[in-house]
Amino acid sequence: MNRKWIQIMGLAMSLPSTIFIAGWGAMQLVKMEILTKAQAVLIFLAIIGNILFLMVYYAYKRKN
Repeated sequence: MNRKWIQIMGLAMSLPSTIFIAGWGAMQLVKMEILTKAQAVLIFLAIIGNILFLMVYYAYKRKN
């Protein structure tokens, strides 16, 4: 694999476990009444959105 794609592949491979842990952690914070359900969903979406943005950003930056 080309070295310029390693960072993007690392983000892509970590996405499923990040989804699981972020969702689980957010629901635990809701269960402990630290966050509301809406706040937990927003944090979850922000984490996933950030990873997807970084994947696209790094791919675009390294495409040449």
